Amino acid sequence: MLKTRLFRTLPLAALGMAALALPASADRGRYHDSSYRGGGSGAVLYSDSGFSGEGLRIHGAEPDLARLRFNDRASSIVIQSGAWELCTDANFRGRCEIVDVSTDRLNAYRLNDNVSSLRPATYRGNGHGNSRGRRGGWNAGLVLFPDSAQRGQGIEVQQDIPDLSQYRFNDRASSFLVTGGSWLVCEHANYRGRCEVLQGGAGDLKPIRMNDNISSIRAYDGWR
Repeated sequence: MLKTRLFRTLPLAALGMAALALPASADRGRYHDSSYRGGGSGAVLYSDSGFSGEGLRIHGAEPDLARLRFNDRASSIVIQSGAWELCTDANFRGRCEIVDVSTDRLNAYRLNDNVSSLRPATYRGNGHGNSRGRRGGWNAGLVLFPDSAQRGQGIEVQQDIPDLSQYRFNDRASSFLVTGGSWLVCEHANYRGRCEVLQGGAGDLKPIRMNDNISSIRAYDGWR
């Protein structure tokens, strides 16, 4: 059974001088939930920015925060382990973002007071279908993202794709992450038009004039 617990953070003044010994504010929730004995796993949602206000500790997939009276209330999150997928609708639907670091203001992801479900991110890949993740844990050699800075629901690429429209990702990529090999990305289907080579690392596509302008992809071995 999923275990969750609501608690309210205490103002630092109420803790006296002992508060000075606490680590960064992202760890406050763990110290103010005295009944919790499960260690630092999972994630904690807070109703206010800066890891303050009412907190809700989550240890596994939660498909509907409404049942915990926390729907559309989260403004910050502490990540105590792994990465978490946060979605705007119940049952992990709507717009989803992967968060892998503690974030004191969820409006950075356009999720302030807009989270209805969340679950640990598993980064499953199926060759070249949709799979979500951010910076780490990807199985593919190339991941394309619809937003800059490797944000949004990414599409994994492990083999040649002559037409991204069949995956509903035509002219949608704004940033990339290369975890293996080199990849040729082209502005038209069937590797036509202007093409650029993406190699190890991450970046935005705007500097190479490929933002929202990729229609086909294939592995690049230097032959061109």
